[in-house]
Amino acid sequence: MNLNLYFIRHAETIYRAEDEDFNRPLSARGIEDAKELVDTFKDINIDKIYASPYFRAIDTIKYIAKDKELSIELMDNLKERKVADHYIDDFFEYANNQWNDFEYSLPGGESLKEVQERGLKALNKIVNNHEAGNIIVAGHGTWLGVILNYFDESFDYQYWQTIKMPDIYLFKYFKKQLSLINNIDCF
Repeated sequence: MNLNLYFIRHAETIYRAEDEDFNRPLSARGIEDAKELVDTFKDINIDKIYASPYFRAIDTIKYIAKDKELSIELMDNLKERKVADHYIDDFFEYANNQWNDFEYSLPGGESLKEVQERGLKALNKIVNNHEAGNIIVAGHGTWLGVILNYFDESFDYQYWQTIKMPDIYLFKYFKKQLSLINNIDCF
């Protein structure tokens, strides 16, 4: 009994300081890439689609959902990490600090350990709810990065920086046991 989970990192977004992280929109390129993802999955029967409640994750897979005539089930534990309760000037210094210490967080923010723990809850819920099939899970780069790191610590800060927008990682399960993680070329 094979279960295939296709984790999709959202497509490119427009970053504006005035936007809330929750409702950050896709860029024009991100919209085009999201539409092209339909072709990536055209020959794969998809049984279920899960997504972070953040607009950019939903908008990345809504064309696939429409093409497959499936609804999107939102899961709060798939959301992006909360950075802080204030704007930070040097995001990459902050991210490096987090990857060097999974317990590190800023006031009002989440540590990578917290993101990983809630991510694993979401992952386990999905795996436990499906015996077999092909499932799409749409989310975020940090979430995906810390889940990859849980299974293989070589997925580190430098690797996290290489995860594209969008990007697809296939997690193959056999009898509920993870047997393979593979990066799939989108385009």
